[in-house]
Amino acid sequence: MPEHSIRGPDHKFHIGQAVEFFPNRGVDHKARGRYTIVRLLPMDGNTPQYRVKHKTDGHERMVRENELGS
Repeated sequence: MPEHSIRGPDHKFHIGQAVEFFPNRGVDHKARGRYTIVRLLPMDGNTPQYRVKHKTDGHERMVRENELGS
């Protein structure tokens, strides 16, 4: 399935967009920082998910939309 077909009204952010990651409780808060959206992922229940890449160290992670800000 092409990545662009996942995007719908449910995904607030788009591929290539710079975002700020604010980890939920229980996640290492050193991971907080600037990331770039690299992939739109399917919904987890009612929450859109994304694959993001850290701007500085290149680390990638899967995050939920409620952990991101623009």
